[in-house]
Amino acid sequence: MTCLTALAACDNTPIETESAEELGVSTAAETATRLYATVGNNELSFETLGTFEQRDGVRALILRATANRYLADVLSFVPDDAFGDANVISERRFEIVLHEGHELNTVLSGLPLFVKVTTNTGTPREYTARIVVAPRFYDFRGDSGIWIDEAVTPRYVIQGNDNLLYRGHASVSGYVDWLSVTAPDGIPSVYGRPNYKLDWTYTKLHEAIDPHTVPLAFSAGGDNGATMQKTARLVARVTEFALTDGDAYDVWPSPPCDPVVSACYLSKPAGTTDFSQCGTYRQVLRCTY
Repeated sequence: MTCLTALAACDNTPIETESAEELGVSTAAETATRLYATVGNNELSFETLGTFEQRDGVRALILRATANRYLADVLSFVPDDAFGDANVISERRFEIVLHEGHELNTVLSGLPLFVKVTTNTGTPREYTARIVVAPRFYDFRGDSGIWIDEAVTPRYVIQGNDNLLYRGHASVSGYVDWLSVTAPDGIPSVYGRPNYKLDWTYTKLHEAIDPHTVPLAFSAGGDNGATMQKTARLVARVTEFALTDGDAYDVWPSPPCDPVVSACYLSKPAGTTDFSQCGTYRQVLRCTY
């Protein structure tokens, strides 16, 4: 809790709490602007697109939600700890604030965030939301010959003192010699023709998504220069959302190490640094202990 309440004293390392990635909860279409869920006669909706603002002296991701009942209180948390800031901003609207650094990196790395909601009316008067926030590309403009995967996935890749890498993918139709990405900030490492990998550290990823209004520019070509160009914006989106009036820890328990992931991890030869073939960052992380 010291780290959570004194962000300035923390680094960007995500906490090692386990997530529950595969419990059959609703998944957002990347173009959806809002997700809805109900429990009893309560309805809650989240805007899928997170935006950045200056809060408490640092940049922070703001997630906004609307309820159909008057709100009494909201609290955001992860297993065993309060996490981020939840603020009621009007009778039926609230926001979740995830500060840049430890809080934002932890959630983007695949940790679900729980939000306890208490209302003045309705049945039940208290329920819990579970949301997943992930980096996603959208607003694609330009040549269709450059294909950019919407998903950017946290992967377990050993690199010094940090084993978390955010990886996207792109490909180009026809024969080209290169693909490059340019932006004011947040340019990924690009490699692996013809199925290119796009790799960001957390710091670079944050630069790419803040502000979300600035696109990344993709160019592909050969010795005679660029022959195709495309732009896309990388943003932080709410991609999963569900509600329960039960105990959140019982409804969405933290899963153990998956035997399939463990077998993949243990089968890699000594000196392996990239375990992305075995699963997501947190799936692999659970099998490293």
